[in-house]
Amino acid sequence: MAGVEGFSLRGGIRVVPGVGGGFRAESGWPMARLRADPNSITLREIWAGTLMITADNLVAIRRWRSAGLEFEVSDCDELWIFWTRDVDRLIDRLAAFGWTAER
Repeated sequence: MAGVEGFSLRGGIRVVPGVGGGFRAESGWPMARLRADPNSITLREIWAGTLMITADNLVAIRRWRSAGLEFEVSDCDELWIFWTRDVDRLIDRLAAFGWTAER
């Protein structure tokens, strides 16, 4: 998909262990950024660091409550939750690049 540009969106982030509860990092809007294109999704926040998602490591993208998406990848023991003001629009924008989120 040469020449296809992605999009960038600000939001909040929460990083939680895959098991055990609690959280490692959390920040509200607009401290986190999600960038997506047909090849990858990148989640970045100053305290949490960066999570790079590709088709090879993606396990699932799930709706989280009414305002966010939870990202699970095979090479990270944490779940990254990105929230935004319009999660349905985010789901649609990701779908336009071939990323499927459970509604």
